[in-house]
Amino acid sequence: MKDLWAKKEAFIRYENNQLVIVVPFDDNYIKDLKSETYSRRWNPDKKAWTVSISERDKVLEIIRRYFDVIEENQPSDSVPTAKSEPLELIDPILSDRPIKVEAGDKVEVWTDGACIVNPGPGGYAIVFKHKGRVRELAGGYALTTNNRMEIMAAIVALESLKAKCRVTIYSDSKLLVDTMMLEWAKRWRVNGWKRNKKEKAINPDLWQRLLDLCSQHDVQFVWVKGHASTPENERCDQLAEATARKPDLPIDQGYKS
Repeated sequence: MKDLWAKKEAFIRYENNQLVIVVPFDDNYIKDLKSETYSRRWNPDKKAWTVSISERDKVLEIIRRYFDVIEENQPSDSVPTAKSEPLELIDPILSDRPIKVEAGDKVEVWTDGACIVNPGPGGYAIVFKHKGRVRELAGGYALTTNNRMEIMAAIVALESLKAKCRVTIYSDSKLLVDTMMLEWAKRWRVNGWKRNKKEKAINPDLWQRLLDLCSQHDVQFVWVKGHASTPENERCDQLAEATARKPDLPIDQGYKS
């Protein structure tokens, strides 16, 4: 009888200068891969993670924590290892171009926030889709929280639209989506930023900004499952984490430990 406690299998194949990794879904594995490697990307077409071969040793170490590794084709002995210089972190593309909109335009927005540790260095990212064009924005702070970055992503997205638009914001943050769509933030504001008689609302400075911006647009918030092969959500995740790892990030003036 097969051992029910045996590790599941992960498959690796080598394509050019990348490892293509097919693994069963595992939250802990994904967390480690994202926090310990620079080059990991989710490839929705392959339904696999891809990582630069320069990080091969580190990737194998992470995978073996959770899975039995099967390498489908062995690389040559001359491939670079994780001892190579760190890869340059990705930057947003087209972020220097304004999001040009007209009143009544329909805009789709994907947002995400991330912290290396929570609280700690954090980043937010946005992917806009408007009239067949794509724009990206990202930013971060030296010390903040994951929830603040989720909210900040939505704030920056709406602040970038200089005319009243019909906006759909897709986020994998249930807190963000439920707080806005179920109008919790409006109730907290009416109650002097208190969730109830005993508890204060957290991050009232950002919720206030977001409520004000939503009054200037027709906004819907839609929850999407994270790490579920949604390309825009995966891209936001990559940008937010990459930005959070950058040096010399500004101070999040509204954050209080």
